[in-house]
Formats: sequence, C-alpha cells, structure tokens
Amino acid sequence: MVARRAGHDVTAWLAVVLVCLSAALAALLEALLVPLYAGSVLVPIAVVAALASNVGLPLLARAAVPSMIGVALPYVAWLIAIIGFGVFGRPEGDIILPGGNPQWVAYGVLLGGALAGMVTVVSIAPRLGATG
Repeated sequence: MVARRAGHDVTAWLAVVLVCLSAALAALLEALLVPLYAGSVLVPIAVVAALASNVGLPLLARAAVPSMIGVALPYVAWLIAIIGFGVFGRPEGDIILPGGNPQWVAYGVLLGGALAGMVTVVSIAPRLGATG
C-alpha cells in the first residue's frame, strides 16, 4: 500500500511537470501570436490565450496534485518563459514581443496573463486548506 501511494505521488508530480512544460510552450506561442493580423486588422488572440492558459493550467495542476506548490508551478513557468522569450532580447537585439502598433497586445499578454494567473493561484489557495 505504501509503495502504491509513493508511485501515485511520483505520477502526479510528473503530471505537474508536463503541465509546467505546457505552460512554457503556451507562453512561447502567445508571444509569437502577438503581431497576428487578419488583413489590416490586429487580432488580439494572444491575450485570450494568455488568460485561458493561466486560468486552466493551474487548475489542471491542482487536479493532479492538491498542493499550493503544484498550483503555482505552471504560473511560474509561464512567467519565466514569457519574460525570457518576450522581454529580454537576444545579443543581436531581436525581441519577440514587438513594440509599435501591436504594443497594447504585448502588454495585454504580459499584464493580463500575469493577473489571471495570480488571481487563479490565490483563489485556489484557501480551498486547498479546507477540510470540509
């Protein structure tokens, strides 16, 4: 019985690692979708994707491991990836998150995603400690 419990914990934490990798990939895709145009109209699908991923992925991690660390890890992975890929430039000076016209979409991805993730992590926190 103890070996089965330990095996279940390892499997659950492996699921959280996969969710964290999904969060990092989602951050990269959201950063690349910022300058998306349909003809001459800017389509802010990246903001919607950032909001959805930062609400859904912590909830998915909570389903695997009901601990605060497990809930916060996908959000932290998303933050590290979006800041690493989008904000800091490469040695050549290239930056993935553009300025100029789609700048408000880049800010929406950064701020909206960060706010949605923080609200999700904080709102899940009291329910993890509840016993009834």
